[in-house]
Amino acid sequence: MRVLVVEDNRDLQANIARFLEPDVTLDFASTGPEGLALALAHAYDVIVLDLMLPGMDGLRVCRHLRQAAPRLVPVLMLTARDTLEDKEEGFAAGADDYLVKPFSLRELRWRLEALARRPVPPSGRTVSLGSLLLEPESGWASRGERRVRLSRTEARVLQLLIEAAPESVPAATLADRLWGEEPREGSALRTHVYGLRKALGELGLEQLVVTRRHEGYALEVRLA
Repeated sequence: MRVLVVEDNRDLQANIARFLEPDVTLDFASTGPEGLALALAHAYDVIVLDLMLPGMDGLRVCRHLRQAAPRLVPVLMLTARDTLEDKEEGFAAGADDYLVKPFSLRELRWRLEALARRPVPPSGRTVSLGSLLLEPESGWASRGERRVRLSRTEARVLQLLIEAAPESVPAATLADRLWGEEPREGSALRTHVYGLRKALGELGLEQLVVTRRHEGYALEVRLA
C-alpha cells in the first residue's frame, strides 16, 4: 500500500512513519501545493490530508484533486474540528473518510487498509440512467454538456442507485456496500447523500435522489 500524507506537523509525520513503515510505503508533504503536486504526479492507494495546511488548505486541495486527478483516490481527512458541519464540509469537498485529532495510530492503520480495499470499477466502465451518465472510476457524472466530479463515495452511492433503479436501496444495504463491517456514525451516509444531491444539482437533477420512508434511497425522476 502506498500512501501520501499531507501534514505540516513534523512530529505527527514522524509518529506516523514509525508506526506504519515498513509495511506501508509513505510519501510526505508539508504544504497544500506540495501535496497536490505529489497527488497528481503519483499513483497512491490512499491520501491522508490535513485540513489546516500552509499555502492551500485541505478542502481546496481535495477539490482540486477531484477535478484534476485521472482516477479516484480515497482521501482520509485529518482535522481537530469535529462538529457535524465541519465533517459535512469535508465530505462535500470530496473526502471519503474523516479522522479527528488526536487519534489512535492503530485506528489510522485500519482506516487506511479499509479505504485501500474498497473495490474500484474496471477502467472505462460507465453506467447510465436516461441522459445521466456516470463514470464510476473517474467519478465524472454528466448530462448533456454539463459535467460534475463526484467524490469516490458519492460516485459509488450513485452507481448503486442507478443499478437498482427504480427500486429503493435500504440505507443499511448502502452502508454495507460502502463500508462493510467498518463502524460509521449514523450520519455518515446521510452526509454523503447530501453531497451527492448538491453535486447533481449542477446537472439540473436536484430532485433525483429521493428518500422513501421505511424503504431507503432511490432515483425517482425520469430522464429524457
